[in-house]
Amino acid sequence: MDRTAIFVDAGYLFASGSRALTKTGDKLQRSQLHLDHEAVLALLAALATEITGLPLLRIYWYDGASVGPNAAHIALAYRPNLKLRLGQVDARGQQQGVDSLLMADMVTLAKNRACADALLLTGDDDLRPGVEQAQEHGVRVHLLGIPPARENQAAALVQAADSVRELTTAELRTFLSLVTKKPSAD
Repeated sequence: MDRTAIFVDAGYLFASGSRALTKTGDKLQRSQLHLDHEAVLALLAALATEITGLPLLRIYWYDGASVGPNAAHIALAYRPNLKLRLGQVDARGQQQGVDSLLMADMVTLAKNRACADALLLTGDDDLRPGVEQAQEHGVRVHLLGIPPARENQAAALVQAADSVRELTTAELRTFLSLVTKKPSAD
């Protein structure tokens, strides 16, 4: 089918996005960041049109959860044209199973000819085999990165992609910002 599917690795978005927003390049906790879901979804849909010229199948959003979905996950799950997929978060705060969910969905869509193009927002080389399998079924895979992508995307993943597009810092700031502390009232 001549449609585009978008795959978002939320862990990559938050980790690399926080580093891009800070002057020191430090990774921040999610509680220190505000993600405007409406803005990021709109930007991704616009990029899909810009890059592929094809209609959107849907956006797949991958994240980890330690005790089930949080309020942000639940809000995302109710959005039209979005499929939320949750892996686990272990005791050290590391995501488990997210990459395998993403790869399985991308390969299944490719095998079923449900999409012609895939936009993939990630940097993890563990996803390269899924990219290559989707390509074997005729899907073009367009890798999206967060600046500076050359520092947060695996070189082999970049080489495997059909095209690469780094978001600009201005685009990043349209949907991700630092939480500002409210001044104390003393």
